[in-house]
Amino acid sequence: MKSRANIRKQALPTIAESNRTVARILDLLQQKDTFLLLGHEFPDEDCVASLVSMALIIHKCGKKVSLYLQNEIPGQLSFLAGICAYNKIPLLQGDDKPAEHPQVIGILDTPKPDMIALNSAISGYLASPDIPIFEFDHHLSADAQYSGRPGLCLVNRASSTCELIGFFCAKLSRRPDILATLGIRNLYSRNLVLSLLTGMIADTKFGITLKTDRDRFFYNYFTNRFASILRDSNYKNSGNYSSLTDIFKSIQLLTVNERDVYLRLLSHTKVLGKVAYIALDYENSHNYLTRLEPGLFVKVIKSVTDELCDKSEGIGLTAYYDMSETSDLIQFRIRTSKSITNIDLRTILTEFSITDGGGHPGAIGFRIPKNQVSDIHTYIIPLLERLNAL
Repeated sequence: MKSRANIRKQALPTIAESNRTVARILDLLQQKDTFLLLGHEFPDEDCVASLVSMALIIHKCGKKVSLYLQNEIPGQLSFLAGICAYNKIPLLQGDDKPAEHPQVIGILDTPKPDMIALNSAISGYLASPDIPIFEFDHHLSADAQYSGRPGLCLVNRASSTCELIGFFCAKLSRRPDILATLGIRNLYSRNLVLSLLTGMIADTKFGITLKTDRDRFFYNYFTNRFASILRDSNYKNSGNYSSLTDIFKSIQLLTVNERDVYLRLLSHTKVLGKVAYIALDYENSHNYLTRLEPGLFVKVIKSVTDELCDKSEGIGLTAYYDMSETSDLIQFRIRTSKSITNIDLRTILTEFSITDGGGHPGAIGFRIPKNQVSDIHTYIIPLLERLNAL
């Protein structure tokens, strides 16, 4: 099959087509033996959790699977690294490559091909026309582009990529013939539901960013179902996670160094109407970005954006310059508080003709080339005015 690179992602048009896509991916699980899973170069909790969740499913099928990350799994997600270690699922980093040539590649929670974490060996695998590539992703807005092959992309509207994997599991659970063939006796193991819940909770801030009845329905359906399994499988006094709150508290934790950057960033807060915002110029951006690894800084800036909108009970906005060696872009994040339910932030992308970005009704991110902005504080004034008018 040919690649679908440079083709804009769209939601699967019908349930029937979703079912056919699931069936094709299930065929790969039955027919192939070695799998490599890839995610975002700067993965968030949903990306890491979706990689681990899919790895567990493939492992349950008796197949060999490894996943690639450019850096170590963050400390607050160390339980996911522990799950991989317990199941002997290799976590590849840097210049590592799989012990065996992958027969199938899976790409998860990555908006477009140029955001995939990879090295030279993995680039070679991706370029091979003989390797099927499947994809799970919920990013549909603005510049999102397919990375998987036609017919193998479970790309659809969802609260998180982990929710899509939950949907995939629901379909698999209704195929006793495939479960028997693959030797799967307990699909919904404790480790799998813990991984799935981690991505679903993290990407929606415990459901806060969901703005439509449809999104809330599917989020509640899967989280309630998986939380029940997690609770029932917990051993008393074991110290393991037994509830959604336990998971959420864990993934919200910051290290001492991260907490220091977090507090320093908040000292730059300004307020205009219902928008609390932080806009760092190039010098300040460089100062903070050199204090943390790129992935950890993204984690902190997301927490800062959450804090801005939650404390203001309005809208939070953060903006900062990427390091020059990383990109020539300025990064923006915008999020609404739980109390705001009648606006869709994605309209900002359309109104300001922003093509490099996307998100959900309650949370968006986008990027602007540095050469289009002479002064960040002047640039954001029309944006702040429009946000206040929403």
